[in-house]
Amino acid sequence: MLKYILRENNLTADPDDYFAQETDARIYSQDDIAEEMLKRGSSLTRADIAAYQKLEAEVYASIIEQGGHISTPLISTNLSIGGVFHTPADSFDKLRHTIKLNINAGSVLREAISKIKVQKMDRPSTDPLITNVIDKVTGDSSEIKLGSVIDVMGSRLKFDASDPEQGVFVITSAGELRCDGVVGNSPSHLLVMLPKEMPMGEFTVEVRTRLINDTGKSVKNLKKGFFAKTLIAIG
Repeated sequence: MLKYILRENNLTADPDDYFAQETDARIYSQDDIAEEMLKRGSSLTRADIAAYQKLEAEVYASIIEQGGHISTPLISTNLSIGGVFHTPADSFDKLRHTIKLNINAGSVLREAISKIKVQKMDRPSTDPLITNVIDKVTGDSSEIKLGSVIDVMGSRLKFDASDPEQGVFVITSAGELRCDGVVGNSPSHLLVMLPKEMPMGEFTVEVRTRLINDTGKSVKNLKKGFFAKTLIAIG
């Protein structure tokens, strides 16, 4: 079940525009996926599944590193080069050009998407809301330099930096990373550094927080807010 809420769209001039935001979605780690496999009566052991997952990730990474494309029932990939070449004799330059990994759903995932049922949640949202993300060094809101401080703007953004499950997370093709360099932490602005180990290419930003109850303690469930725009990490 895909649960969603409607939120006012501050990115358009129309005051009556709203957009749907996913809410209360569970994130499945590799361990969670292994557990789901075991629930389905797999003859493989947990160790077998973990070894296969590791091997599959290594093979996928090797194929991409060699410039290959992947086409499976789960995903299909292709590569593209971003940036301007000034003359026919110009060559790829890491300072001016980027390699982008484009990932699309394969046939199995496309069929799964077509079967998703949705449920509108009418309760007022307490999830973090991200309205914009910019590179504080360049002022760019589309391409972000690796290692830059990013300004995450919105509402209900403040988080407890001592809780590793809270914070600003970047979701990349290689997985998710937490931004540990917290420069500013307020309800409307977060200033954090992009992880240096994150790969170049497309990524999305998510803020995760926990509400504070009447006793001053954080509640168990995480609140999550996605930024609707895909950004590009450049070197």
